[in-house]
Amino acid sequence: MEDKKRLLATRNKAKKVKPRFVVKATNFSARVKERWRFPRGRHSPIRQKDRGKPVLVSIGYRSPKEVRGLHSSGLERVMVHTESHLLRVDSKTQGAVIGSGVGQKKKLMLLKLAAEKKIKVLNVRDGAALTTKVMAAFDVRKKARAEKMKQQVSKTEEKKKRAEEKKKKDDEEKTKKDKEAKQGTQSSVEDQLQSVSEAEQKELKERELAEKTLTKRQ
Repeated sequence: MEDKKRLLATRNKAKKVKPRFVVKATNFSARVKERWRFPRGRHSPIRQKDRGKPVLVSIGYRSPKEVRGLHSSGLERVMVHTESHLLRVDSKTQGAVIGSGVGQKKKLMLLKLAAEKKIKVLNVRDGAALTTKVMAAFDVRKKARAEKMKQQVSKTEEKKKRAEEKKKKDDEEKTKKDKEAKQGTQSSVEDQLQSVSEAEQKELKERELAEKTLTKRQ
């Protein structure tokens, strides 16, 4: 264990002075991506290890074999996405790394289970602070959802109220039109009756005149 701690300290010390290995022309050309590619040019000064040029990758920059790939705490990284993955982690020699695709709700559940099983989560510094932050975000989202639902309900009720008012107005207009049509029919019947009565009176007058003329002639 002491050897492991000593090797980790050595690795951390070496990493502070370890250069960044990047492909040639990365530092001054925007179109060249920042990555490592071995220089294969015949006269490449980097490949030939010329003085004053970027250093070439060599075996001497590697970390000690016993601690290679381990976390700075000395634990082996294990990627975790589900509860079953977390239960396979050995808390003495391994540490959990929660995947980036895990949602906030599931992450809280994994953090709680890790605290119960005494498993260290390597990519979460403060589990309590993260839990508080996520719960606050949940409350904000919950309030926003409730407000949205309230607005939707109010809009639906307003729409329903408008439809009812429109229907009532249409019914009133229809009733009014029917009433006017009925009154118009009655008035037309009365006019017809009146015109018939006037014709009859005219006919009676004509008959009376005819009878008078007949009596005069006799």
